[in-house]
Amino acid sequence: MPDRRLWHRLRRGGHKVATTLWRRVPPILRQRFFHTAVAHFRPRLSEVSPDVLGDDTVPRIVAGLLSSPSGLGQSARLAAAALKGMGFRVHGIDLSPFFYEGAGAIEHGLPDGRGCAGTGHLVLVVNAPYAAYALQMLGRRFVDAKYVTGYWAWELPGLPENWRRGFSAVHDIVAPSTFTASAISSFAPSARVRIAPHPVALTLPLRDHYRGGDTFTVLSAVNIASGFTRKNPCALVRAFKRAFGDSSSVQLKLLITNADQYLAAQTEIRAAIGTASNIHVAWEAMAPKQLLHWWQSGDAYAALHRSEGFGLPLAEALCAGLPTVGTGWSGNMEFMTEENSHPIRFSPVDVCDPQFKYPSNLGQWADPDEEHAAAALSHIMANRAEAEHKAMAGAAATRAQLSGEAFVHALLGMRASQM
Repeated sequence: MPDRRLWHRLRRGGHKVATTLWRRVPPILRQRFFHTAVAHFRPRLSEVSPDVLGDDTVPRIVAGLLSSPSGLGQSARLAAAALKGMGFRVHGIDLSPFFYEGAGAIEHGLPDGRGCAGTGHLVLVVNAPYAAYALQMLGRRFVDAKYVTGYWAWELPGLPENWRRGFSAVHDIVAPSTFTASAISSFAPSARVRIAPHPVALTLPLRDHYRGGDTFTVLSAVNIASGFTRKNPCALVRAFKRAFGDSSSVQLKLLITNADQYLAAQTEIRAAIGTASNIHVAWEAMAPKQLLHWWQSGDAYAALHRSEGFGLPLAEALCAGLPTVGTGWSGNMEFMTEENSHPIRFSPVDVCDPQFKYPSNLGQWADPDEEHAAAALSHIMANRAEAEHKAMAGAAATRAQLSGEAFVHALLGMRASQM
Protein backbone atom coordinates (compact mmCIF):
# COMPACT_ATOMS: atom_id res chain seq x y z
CA MET A 1 0.00 0.00 0.00
CA PRO A 2 1.49 3.42 -0.94
CA ASP A 3 2.35 5.81 1.88
CA ARG A 4 -0.83 7.76 2.78
CA ARG A 5 1.10 10.95 3.53
CA LEU A 6 2.70 10.87 0.08
CA TRP A 7 -0.72 10.28 -1.47
CA HIS A 8 -2.21 13.28 0.34
CA ARG A 9 0.74 15.50 -0.67
CA LEU A 10 0.24 14.50 -4.29
CA ARG A 11 -3.47 15.27 -4.08
CA ARG A 12 -2.81 18.68 -2.53
CA GLY A 13 -0.18 19.43 -5.16
CA GLY A 14 -2.54 18.41 -7.96
CA HIS A 15 -5.28 20.61 -6.50
CA LYS A 16 -2.94 23.62 -6.40
CA VAL A 17 -1.87 23.08 -10.01
CA ALA A 18 -5.48 22.73 -11.13
CA THR A 19 -6.49 25.86 -9.22
CA THR A 20 -3.62 27.86 -10.74
CA LEU A 21 -4.48 26.74 -14.26
CA TRP A 22 -8.19 27.45 -13.69
CA ARG A 23 -7.46 31.01 -12.54
CA ARG A 24 -5.47 31.64 -15.71
CA VAL A 25 -8.55 31.00 -17.81
CA PRO A 26 -10.29 34.31 -18.68
CA PRO A 27 -13.30 34.93 -16.33
CA ILE A 28 -15.83 34.96 -19.16
CA LEU A 29 -14.67 31.51 -20.33
CA ARG A 30 -14.72 30.19 -16.75
CA GLN A 31 -18.32 31.39 -16.39
CA ARG A 32 -19.37 29.81 -19.67
CA PHE A 33 -17.83 26.49 -18.71
CA PHE A 34 -19.40 26.62 -15.25
CA HIS A 35 -22.91 27.41 -16.49
CA THR A 36 -22.72 24.86 -19.33
CA ALA A 37 -21.55 22.08 -17.00
CA VAL A 38 -24.13 22.85 -14.33
CA ALA A 39 -26.99 23.11 -16.84
CA HIS A 40 -26.03 19.68 -18.21
CA PHE A 41 -25.90 17.88 -14.86
CA ARG A 42 -28.64 19.67 -12.89
CA PRO A 43 -31.78 17.78 -11.85
CA ARG A 44 -34.60 18.01 -14.38
CA LEU A 45 -37.92 19.43 -13.24
CA SER A 46 -40.88 17.12 -12.76
CA GLU A 47 -44.19 17.82 -14.44
CA VAL A 48 -46.08 19.31 -11.52
CA SER A 49 -49.45 21.01 -11.76
CA PRO A 50 -49.54 24.69 -10.72
CA ASP A 51 -52.50 23.68 -8.54
CA VAL A 52 -49.82 22.96 -5.94
CA LEU A 53 -49.61 26.73 -5.38
CA GLY A 54 -53.10 26.74 -3.90
CA ASP A 55 -52.73 23.54 -1.88
CA ASP A 56 -52.25 24.53 1.75
CA THR A 57 -51.33 20.95 2.73
CA VAL A 58 -48.00 20.85 0.90
CA PRO A 59 -44.82 22.25 2.50
CA ARG A 60 -43.32 25.51 1.32
CA ILE A 61 -39.53 25.34 1.13
CA VAL A 62 -37.65 28.63 0.77
CA ALA A 63 -34.14 28.02 -0.58
CA GLY A 64 -31.75 30.94 -0.71
CA LEU A 65 -28.99 32.79 1.10
CA LEU A 66 -30.90 32.57 4.37
CA SER A 67 -27.96 33.17 6.71
CA SER A 68 -26.36 35.90 4.59
CA PRO A 69 -26.66 39.64 5.37
CA SER A 70 -27.05 40.38 1.64
CA GLY A 71 -30.16 41.69 -0.08
CA LEU A 72 -30.83 38.24 -1.53
CA GLY A 73 -30.58 36.84 1.98
CA GLN A 74 -33.10 39.34 3.30
CA SER A 75 -35.37 38.60 0.34
CA ALA A 76 -35.39 34.88 1.22
CA ARG A 77 -36.01 35.54 4.93
CA LEU A 78 -38.87 37.93 4.15
CA ALA A 79 -40.49 35.39 1.80
CA ALA A 80 -40.33 32.70 4.49
CA ALA A 81 -41.70 35.04 7.17
CA ALA A 82 -44.61 36.07 4.97
CA LEU A 83 -45.57 32.48 4.15
CA LYS A 84 -45.26 31.48 7.79
CA GLY A 85 -47.36 34.46 8.85
CA MET A 86 -50.15 33.29 6.54
CA GLY A 87 -50.25 29.89 8.23
CA PHE A 88 -48.28 27.79 5.73
CA ARG A 89 -45.90 25.03 6.77
CA VAL A 90 -42.56 26.61 5.93
CA HIS A 91 -39.08 25.08 5.81
CA GLY A 92 -35.77 26.61 4.78
CA ILE A 93 -32.60 25.54 3.00
CA ASP A 94 -29.63 27.85 3.40
CA LEU A 95 -27.59 28.05 0.20
CA SER A 96 -25.18 30.68 1.54
CA PRO A 97 -22.26 28.21 1.96
CA PHE A 98 -22.44 27.40 -1.76
CA PHE A 99 -22.26 31.07 -2.74
CA TYR A 100 -19.69 32.39 -0.22
CA GLU A 101 -22.15 35.10 0.81
CA GLY A 102 -21.50 35.59 4.53
CA ALA A 103 -22.77 32.15 5.52
CA GLY A 104 -23.82 31.89 9.14
CA ALA A 105 -23.96 35.64 9.82
CA ILE A 106 -27.71 35.57 10.52
CA GLU A 107 -29.83 32.91 12.25
CA HIS A 108 -32.92 32.28 10.14
CA GLY A 109 -34.64 29.89 12.57
CA LEU A 110 -36.45 27.80 9.94
CA PRO A 111 -36.67 23.99 10.15
CA ASP A 112 -34.42 22.25 7.65
CA GLY A 113 -36.28 21.63 4.39
CA ARG A 114 -33.99 18.93 3.02
CA GLY A 115 -36.19 16.26 4.55
CA CYS A 116 -39.26 17.43 2.62
CA ALA A 117 -39.35 14.63 0.07
CA GLY A 118 -42.14 14.37 -2.47
CA THR A 119 -44.60 17.03 -3.52
CA GLY A 120 -43.93 20.56 -2.34
CA HIS A 121 -43.55 24.17 -3.42
CA LEU A 122 -39.93 25.27 -3.68
CA VAL A 123 -39.40 29.04 -3.66
CA LEU A 124 -35.91 29.49 -5.09
CA VAL A 125 -34.56 32.92 -4.14
CA VAL A 126 -31.53 32.68 -6.42
CA ASN A 127 -31.29 34.61 -9.67
CA ALA A 128 -31.51 32.90 -13.05
CA PRO A 129 -27.78 32.47 -13.79
CA TYR A 130 -27.38 30.32 -10.66
CA ALA A 131 -30.78 28.62 -10.53
CA ALA A 132 -29.42 25.44 -12.14
CA TYR A 133 -26.46 25.45 -9.73
CA ALA A 134 -28.84 25.77 -6.77
CA LEU A 135 -30.89 22.80 -8.01
CA GLN A 136 -27.67 20.80 -8.38
CA MET A 137 -26.79 21.57 -4.75
CA LEU A 138 -30.30 20.57 -3.62
CA GLY A 139 -30.05 17.23 -5.42
CA ARG A 140 -32.15 15.18 -7.78
CA ARG A 141 -34.08 13.32 -5.08
CA PHE A 142 -35.12 16.53 -3.34
CA VAL A 143 -36.10 18.41 -6.51
CA ASP A 144 -38.26 15.53 -7.75
CA ALA A 145 -42.01 16.32 -7.53
CA LYS A 146 -41.37 19.94 -6.47
CA TYR A 147 -43.07 22.90 -8.11
CA VAL A 148 -40.25 25.44 -8.43
CA THR A 149 -40.85 29.20 -8.36
CA GLY A 150 -37.90 31.41 -9.20
CA TYR A 151 -38.03 34.69 -7.26
CA TRP A 152 -35.72 36.91 -9.29
CA ALA A 153 -34.53 40.51 -9.05
CA TRP A 154 -32.52 42.57 -11.53
CA GLU A 155 -31.40 46.19 -11.70
CA LEU A 156 -31.19 47.15 -15.39
CA PRO A 157 -33.73 47.47 -18.25
CA GLY A 158 -32.11 44.50 -20.03
CA LEU A 159 -30.88 41.08 -18.93
CA PRO A 160 -27.43 39.58 -19.58
CA GLU A 161 -27.18 36.49 -21.74
CA ASN A 162 -26.25 34.24 -18.81
CA TRP A 163 -29.85 34.47 -17.55
CA ARG A 164 -31.11 32.39 -20.46
CA ARG A 165 -30.48 28.94 -18.97
CA GLY A 166 -32.32 29.85 -15.78
CA PHE A 167 -35.73 29.81 -17.44
CA SER A 168 -35.68 26.02 -17.84
CA ALA A 169 -34.71 25.58 -14.18
CA VAL A 170 -38.04 26.86 -12.79
CA HIS A 171 -41.73 26.27 -13.41
CA ASP A 172 -42.67 29.91 -13.00
CA ILE A 173 -41.14 33.30 -12.24
CA VAL A 174 -41.99 35.95 -9.69
CA ALA A 175 -40.29 39.37 -9.45
CA PRO A 176 -40.41 42.01 -6.70
CA SER A 177 -41.19 44.89 -9.08
CA THR A 178 -42.64 45.80 -12.45
CA PHE A 179 -39.18 47.16 -13.31
CA THR A 180 -37.60 43.70 -12.94
CA ALA A 181 -40.58 41.93 -14.51
CA SER A 182 -40.31 44.16 -17.60
CA ALA A 183 -36.62 43.33 -18.01
CA ILE A 184 -37.38 39.60 -17.78
CA SER A 185 -40.34 39.82 -20.18
CA SER A 186 -38.37 41.82 -22.75
CA PHE A 187 -35.62 39.17 -22.67
CA ALA A 188 -38.01 36.21 -22.83
CA PRO A 189 -41.39 37.40 -24.21
CA SER A 190 -43.02 34.01 -23.58
CA ALA A 191 -42.19 34.13 -19.87
CA ARG A 192 -45.12 34.91 -17.60
CA VAL A 193 -43.91 36.89 -14.61
CA ARG A 194 -45.96 37.64 -11.51
CA ILE A 195 -45.08 40.64 -9.36
CA ALA A 196 -44.80 40.14 -5.59
CA PRO A 197 -43.17 43.12 -3.84
CA HIS A 198 -40.94 42.29 -0.90
CA PRO A 199 -42.98 42.16 2.36
CA VAL A 200 -40.78 44.81 3.96
CA ALA A 201 -43.42 45.78 6.52
CA LEU A 202 -42.54 42.58 8.38
CA THR A 203 -39.04 43.78 9.30
CA LEU A 204 -39.19 47.22 10.87
CA PRO A 205 -41.85 48.52 13.27
CA LEU A 206 -43.41 51.89 12.53
CA ARG A 207 -41.75 54.54 14.66
CA ASP A 208 -44.12 55.88 17.28
CA HIS A 209 -42.33 59.07 18.16
CA TYR A 210 -40.49 62.06 16.75
CA ARG A 211 -36.83 61.62 17.68
CA GLY A 212 -35.87 65.29 17.81
CA GLY A 213 -32.60 66.00 19.62
CA ASP A 214 -29.70 68.31 18.88
CA THR A 215 -28.12 66.18 16.13
CA PHE A 216 -29.80 65.48 12.79
CA THR A 217 -28.74 62.01 11.58
CA VAL A 218 -28.94 60.75 8.00
CA LEU A 219 -28.61 56.99 7.46
CA SER A 220 -27.56 55.04 4.37
CA ALA A 221 -26.66 51.37 3.82
CA VAL A 222 -24.62 49.98 0.92
CA ASN A 223 -23.58 46.42 0.10
CA ILE A 224 -20.53 46.72 -2.17
CA ALA A 225 -21.08 43.14 -3.38
CA SER A 226 -24.29 44.41 -4.99
CA GLY A 227 -22.32 46.89 -7.10
CA PHE A 228 -20.31 49.88 -5.89
CA THR A 229 -20.95 52.04 -8.95
CA ARG A 230 -24.65 51.15 -8.98
CA LYS A 231 -25.10 51.91 -5.28
CA ASN A 232 -23.16 55.18 -5.78
CA PRO A 233 -22.41 56.03 -2.12
CA CYS A 234 -19.85 58.72 -2.95
CA ALA A 235 -22.58 60.81 -4.59
CA LEU A 236 -24.46 60.84 -1.27
CA VAL A 237 -21.29 61.83 0.59
CA ARG A 238 -20.79 64.75 -1.81
CA ALA A 239 -24.45 65.81 -1.53
CA PHE A 240 -24.29 65.66 2.27
CA LYS A 241 -21.11 67.77 2.36
CA ARG A 242 -22.68 70.25 -0.07
CA ALA A 243 -25.72 70.55 2.19
CA PHE A 244 -24.09 70.69 5.61
CA GLY A 245 -20.33 71.09 5.31
CA ASP A 246 -18.63 70.21 8.61
CA SER A 247 -21.57 71.17 10.82
CA SER A 248 -21.42 69.29 14.11
CA SER A 249 -25.22 69.39 14.45
CA VAL A 250 -25.59 66.99 11.50
CA GLN A 251 -24.11 63.54 10.85
CA LEU A 252 -24.15 60.95 8.10
CA LYS A 253 -23.97 57.33 9.27
CA LEU A 254 -22.97 54.93 6.49
CA LEU A 255 -23.25 51.17 6.81
CA ILE A 256 -20.88 49.74 4.17
CA THR A 257 -20.57 45.96 3.89
CA ASN A 258 -18.43 43.66 1.72
CA ALA A 259 -15.98 46.43 0.80
CA ASP A 260 -13.28 43.73 0.61
CA GLN A 261 -14.93 42.38 -2.52
CA TYR A 262 -13.92 45.52 -4.43
CA LEU A 263 -10.93 47.18 -2.82
CA ALA A 264 -11.26 50.36 -4.87
CA ALA A 265 -14.57 51.05 -3.12
CA GLN A 266 -13.08 51.65 0.30
CA THR A 267 -10.39 53.91 -1.17
CA GLU A 268 -12.95 56.01 -3.07
CA ILE A 269 -15.32 56.30 -0.12
CA ARG A 270 -12.53 57.42 2.21
CA ALA A 271 -11.35 59.95 -0.38
CA ALA A 272 -14.88 61.33 -0.79
CA ILE A 273 -15.26 61.71 2.99
CA GLY A 274 -11.86 63.36 3.35
CA THR A 275 -11.50 65.17 6.67
CA ALA A 276 -15.25 65.46 7.36
CA SER A 277 -15.73 64.69 11.04
CA ASN A 278 -19.52 64.42 10.77
CA ILE A 279 -19.48 61.37 8.45
CA HIS A 280 -19.09 57.99 10.13
CA VAL A 281 -18.73 54.57 8.51
CA ALA A 282 -19.42 51.10 9.91
CA TRP A 283 -17.61 48.61 7.66
CA GLU A 284 -19.07 45.35 9.01
CA ALA A 285 -22.52 43.76 8.79
CA MET A 286 -24.60 44.12 11.95
CA ALA A 287 -26.53 41.52 13.91
CA PRO A 288 -30.33 42.02 13.72
CA LYS A 289 -30.54 43.76 17.13
CA GLN A 290 -27.67 46.09 16.26
CA LEU A 291 -29.25 46.85 12.91
CA LEU A 292 -32.58 47.72 14.52
CA HIS A 293 -30.79 50.12 16.88
CA TRP A 294 -28.98 51.64 13.86
CA TRP A 295 -32.32 52.24 12.13
CA GLN A 296 -33.80 53.82 15.25
CA SER A 297 -30.87 56.24 15.51
CA GLY A 298 -31.77 58.07 12.30
CA ASP A 299 -33.84 61.14 11.41
CA ALA A 300 -33.78 60.47 7.64
CA TYR A 301 -32.61 57.89 5.12
CA ALA A 302 -30.91 58.67 1.80
CA ALA A 303 -29.58 56.71 -1.19
CA LEU A 304 -28.44 58.12 -4.53
CA HIS A 305 -28.39 54.84 -6.43
CA ARG A 306 -28.04 54.55 -10.18
CA SER A 307 -30.57 51.74 -10.39
CA GLU A 308 -32.53 49.41 -8.12
CA GLY A 309 -34.48 46.28 -8.95
CA PHE A 310 -36.57 47.05 -5.88
CA GLY A 311 -34.66 49.05 -3.25
CA LEU A 312 -34.99 47.19 0.04
CA PRO A 313 -33.40 49.79 2.36
CA LEU A 314 -35.49 52.58 0.84
CA ALA A 315 -38.62 50.51 1.36
CA GLU A 316 -37.58 49.71 4.93
CA ALA A 317 -37.07 53.41 5.67
CA LEU A 318 -40.50 54.28 4.30
CA CYS A 319 -42.18 51.49 6.24
CA ALA A 320 -40.48 52.70 9.42
CA GLY A 321 -41.77 56.25 8.86
CA LEU A 322 -38.37 57.84 8.15
CA PRO A 323 -38.15 60.84 5.81
CA THR A 324 -36.62 59.21 2.74
CA VAL A 325 -34.48 60.62 -0.07
CA GLY A 326 -33.74 58.46 -3.11
CA THR A 327 -32.99 58.66 -6.81
CA GLY A 328 -36.33 58.96 -8.62
CA TRP A 329 -35.83 56.08 -11.03
CA SER A 330 -36.13 52.29 -11.28
CA GLY A 331 -37.82 49.77 -8.98
CA ASN A 332 -38.05 52.01 -5.92
CA MET A 333 -40.46 54.34 -7.72
CA GLU A 334 -43.15 51.68 -7.38
CA PHE A 335 -43.45 52.60 -3.69
CA MET A 336 -41.80 56.05 -3.53
CA THR A 337 -43.91 59.07 -4.47
CA GLU A 338 -43.73 62.85 -4.09
CA GLU A 339 -46.38 62.49 -1.37
CA ASN A 340 -44.52 60.02 0.87
CA SER A 341 -40.84 60.75 0.17
CA HIS A 342 -38.30 62.90 -1.67
CA PRO A 343 -37.45 61.49 -5.14
CA ILE A 344 -34.33 63.08 -6.62
CA ARG A 345 -34.03 64.28 -10.20
CA PHE A 346 -31.61 62.43 -12.46
CA SER A 347 -30.19 62.24 -15.97
CA PRO A 348 -30.11 58.94 -17.88
CA VAL A 349 -26.56 57.84 -18.72
CA ASP A 350 -25.05 54.77 -20.34
CA VAL A 351 -24.12 51.97 -17.95
CA CYS A 352 -20.42 52.03 -17.11
CA ASP A 353 -19.27 49.71 -14.34
CA PRO A 354 -15.53 49.34 -13.56
CA GLN A 355 -16.47 46.45 -11.24
CA PHE A 356 -17.83 44.58 -14.31
CA LYS A 357 -20.97 43.44 -12.52
CA TYR A 358 -23.21 45.15 -15.08
CA PRO A 359 -22.54 44.92 -18.83
CA SER A 360 -22.56 48.23 -20.72
CA ASN A 361 -24.86 46.90 -23.46
CA LEU A 362 -27.96 46.55 -21.26
CA GLY A 363 -29.33 50.07 -21.46
CA GLN A 364 -28.97 53.11 -19.24
CA TRP A 365 -29.18 53.95 -15.58
CA ALA A 366 -29.49 57.16 -13.57
CA ASP A 367 -27.01 59.88 -12.75
CA PRO A 368 -28.69 61.53 -9.72
CA ASP A 369 -28.66 65.31 -9.31
CA GLU A 370 -26.44 65.86 -6.26
CA GLU A 371 -27.46 69.52 -5.93
CA HIS A 372 -31.14 68.52 -5.77
CA ALA A 373 -30.29 65.85 -3.18
CA ALA A 374 -28.42 68.40 -1.06
CA ALA A 375 -31.43 70.72 -1.22
CA ALA A 376 -33.78 67.91 -0.18
CA LEU A 377 -31.61 66.98 2.80
CA SER A 378 -31.35 70.63 3.84
CA HIS A 379 -35.13 71.04 3.58
CA ILE A 380 -35.78 67.98 5.75
CA MET A 381 -33.41 69.22 8.44
CA ALA A 382 -34.85 72.75 8.40
CA ASN A 383 -38.39 71.39 8.55
CA ARG A 384 -38.00 68.28 10.68
CA ALA A 385 -41.54 68.17 12.10
CA GLU A 386 -43.09 68.69 8.66
CA ALA A 387 -40.85 66.02 7.07
CA GLU A 388 -41.66 63.61 9.90
CA HIS A 389 -45.40 64.17 9.44
CA LYS A 390 -45.10 63.54 5.68
CA ALA A 391 -43.18 60.32 6.27
CA MET A 392 -45.55 59.01 8.95
CA ALA A 393 -48.62 59.87 6.88
CA GLY A 394 -47.29 57.87 3.93
CA ALA A 395 -46.03 54.93 5.97
CA ALA A 396 -49.43 53.31 6.50
CA ALA A 397 -50.12 53.00 2.76
CA THR A 398 -46.59 51.76 2.10
CA ARG A 399 -46.87 49.13 4.83
CA ALA A 400 -50.14 47.88 3.33
CA GLN A 401 -48.57 47.75 -0.16
CA LEU A 402 -45.54 45.84 1.16
CA SER A 403 -47.32 43.56 3.64
CA GLY A 404 -46.83 39.84 4.12
CA GLU A 405 -50.38 39.14 3.03
CA ALA A 406 -49.98 41.09 -0.22
CA PHE A 407 -46.74 39.24 -0.95
CA VAL A 408 -48.21 35.76 -0.42
CA HIS A 409 -51.29 36.47 -2.55
CA ALA A 410 -49.06 37.66 -5.40
CA LEU A 411 -46.49 34.87 -4.98
CA LEU A 412 -49.18 32.21 -5.26
CA GLY A 413 -51.12 34.03 -7.97
CA MET A 414 -54.29 34.22 -5.93
CA ARG A 415 -56.82 36.77 -4.81
CA ALA A 416 -57.34 37.32 -1.10
CA SER A 417 -60.74 35.63 -1.34
CA GLN A 418 -59.07 32.41 -2.51
CA MET A 419 -56.86 32.09 0.58
